[in-house]
Amino acid sequence: MSLVAKRYAQALFDTAVDKNIVDGMFDEFSTVIDLFKSDSDFMRLLLTPSMNISEKKEILGRVFGAEFNQYLRNFLNILIDKNRFEYLVEIEESFRQLVFPYKNMVEATVLTVVPLDEAQRMTLEEKLAKRFSKKVILNNQIDESIIGGAVVYVGDQIIDGSIRNQLNQMKTNMNNSRLQ
Repeated sequence: MSLVAKRYAQALFDTAVDKNIVDGMFDEFSTVIDLFKSDSDFMRLLLTPSMNISEKKEILGRVFGAEFNQYLRNFLNILIDKNRFEYLVEIEESFRQLVFPYKNMVEATVLTVVPLDEAQRMTLEEKLAKRFSKKVILNNQIDESIIGGAVVYVGDQIIDGSIRNQLNQMKTNMNNSRLQ
């Protein structure tokens, strides 16, 4: 993570805390990042050196208009002014790292063969919240190589309930019993 990203993220976080809008800022910034990640052409457009600053700001204003809070809109404009828009994704990652401990939240990734339905997702979030004593933000990723079950990553911890892992454990046990 670059020092530039950390500094801008800290400034945005401090503003959000000062104005008591951490939740809203987090949600809106996540929405902005999702848009840029899903539409790389939009990001490239705003990074185009030949486009002047006022044109870039006008585009941002049209896309993120009045439904976004003024502090986030101002922040995005400052990134344009200071030629720091290329750091947007890194800034959001740094911002997320500041918000999670502040809000007693943790991000978890669960790998499954098929997408979790809403009931499964909610049940898993509740179980993880109890285990870690934090609100859990769950990302579901598909990985057919696990064969079945699930693998959950929370911080530096791994909970591997995959069929692939169970088969590997049986194989290891069988190999160890042959050696004895």
